[in-house]
Amino acid sequence: GVEMTLTLFKQTLEKQGVALIPSEGAVFNPELHEGMGQEPSSLPQGTITQTLVKGYTLHGRLLRPAKVVVSTGVAPTN
Repeated sequence: GVEMTLTLFKQTLEKQGVALIPSEGAVFNPELHEGMGQEPSSLPQGTITQTLVKGYTLHGRLLRPAKVVVSTGVAPTN
């Protein structure tokens, strides 16, 4: 019941033009993302490694930026 309600709610938001901002694995975009920190990673510098808070747009306009952690591009050493 709850899953069905959540699915219908997401579909309704999409029909009204609300879209989720792509985050993990995407390149950091200061117009859509809010950097909350950096961490060493094997990913290229500026690539998003974690999403702390999801972000949304409405008809292409920013509603809430995605709060993310970004790669420094330096592989972690053990």
